[in-house]
Amino acid sequence: MSSISSAPELPLVLWWVVAIGVSVGCVTFYRSVAANRAQEMMSVAGILVMVFGVIIFAASNRFHLGQLLPMYSSAVAALWFAGLGHRPELRELYRISAESGDQNVRMSRPLALQATASFATILSLGVWFAATA
Repeated sequence: MSSISSAPELPLVLWWVVAIGVSVGCVTFYRSVAANRAQEMMSVAGILVMVFGVIIFAASNRFHLGQLLPMYSSAVAALWFAGLGHRPELRELYRISAESGDQNVRMSRPLALQATASFATILSLGVWFAATA
């Protein structure tokens, strides 16, 4: 007998609203810290790649969108929440990256810790919701 309760089943239309909402929020946030047009376009392109990846994965493996939308939403939300509260630092990292062309700019420990915690907790929630779909 499992000690973890199952997630509440949410209607598919609600998952579409969540997916669109976190996508818009994530793109808006990362476009606001971008130092140049190329970085702004990459923030949009990253989300589009994820969307097409979900569509192709769903079509090729016959998964139900009710399983994939929670995973997509949690991945995008984790990416978004990883940077919240660190806009000045991210803006500086993007600026340094744009000026030097170096993509390996180091982030601070608090930002790294927040990113790690964000991905671990929010992706776990996504798996929990996807498992009940």
